Amino acid sequence: MHPGEIYAKTEAGARELQERKLNLPIALRTLLIMIDGNRTVSDVLERARALRVDADALAVLERAGLIARKFGAPSAVKAAIGFIAAQRQFSDAINAHLGFRGYLLMMRLQRAANLRDLHDFLPDFAQALVKRIGIDAASPIVAEFERLIVRRPD
Repeated sequence: MHPGEIYAKTEAGARELQERKLNLPIALRTLLIMIDGNRTVSDVLERARALRVDADALAVLERAGLIARKFGAPSAVKAAIGFIAAQRQFSDAINAHLGFRGYLLMMRLQRAANLRDLHDFLPDFAQALVKRIGIDAASPIVAEFERLIVRRPD
């Protein structure tokens, strides 16, 4: 397991937490509870240090089908880099085209945490941009943001 990977509970893992049919040892059960689909392997192991578990315990949970890899380290880094670049370009476009009128949009942009948030933000940005500079000038800008945000399978 790579320290940058992110794991999440499977349906079997969530069911095990509710029903306790596998009689997992306390350390493994607590580790299973800590897996939330947001923390990396290194974060989980750091928090679980008091339980005296290591990556082998995570491997046991994975082999049992209780957890599964949600994001691999390279894809998570790639997504984060894409998000930061898109967020920065949104910010630059708001400053350049909307100025002070884009203040509330800028506040919303700063609360965005991932590409899905930026995707949800795009229609409001496009509407404000069309209102300010017109449909002809806004269309290529919005199309570029759609290209940045929409993920295509590799």
